[in-house]
Amino acid sequence: MTDLRGWGLPEQHLLPDAVVAFVDGELSSTAHERASAHIQRCGFCAFETYTQQQARSAVRTASAPTASASLLDRLGAIPQEVELPSAPDGLAITEDGQFVAVQRTDKPAFGSGPVLGSSRPLGSNGWFNGRRARQGAGVVVSGMLLSALAFTTPESDAPATTPVPQNAGAIFATTP
Repeated sequence: MTDLRGWGLPEQHLLPDAVVAFVDGELSSTAHERASAHIQRCGFCAFETYTQQQARSAVRTASAPTASASLLDRLGAIPQEVELPSAPDGLAITEDGQFVAVQRTDKPAFGSGPVLGSSRPLGSNGWFNGRRARQGAGVVVSGMLLSALAFTTPESDAPATTPVPQNAGAIFATTP
């Protein structure tokens, strides 16, 4: 399906859009030459190009579809005979044909709620105090301790402590 080109890269087939553009003559001259060279070597893409050419010629030679006079009459009568649905809730049409929003009476207007800061503070409803808070804090602390133990546990092959140079104490003793 693929053969290796000069640089050892596999050659791919033309994409369907490229085949259509090739048949319709919409490719640049360089792209057209590359596609033409590929089609001469690749039987699969040559067949795809032939199929696209057949489809293009069939569409170009086909006659335009026609509709009967009675169908056209019925379609033309739709605006006068068909009952249209009512306007969506909250919208209305002005006399000049523009959509406008209508305020609903069953819902309070925007800004008619409680004043900002007048509600109870966050955490005052009992979620963050009492037994749940203590249990949550215990879980967090135990998780932190377990992770600290996991990172500080010495392995069996490693020495328990690292040797400290003898003059290390003297250096720290002289610094204020």
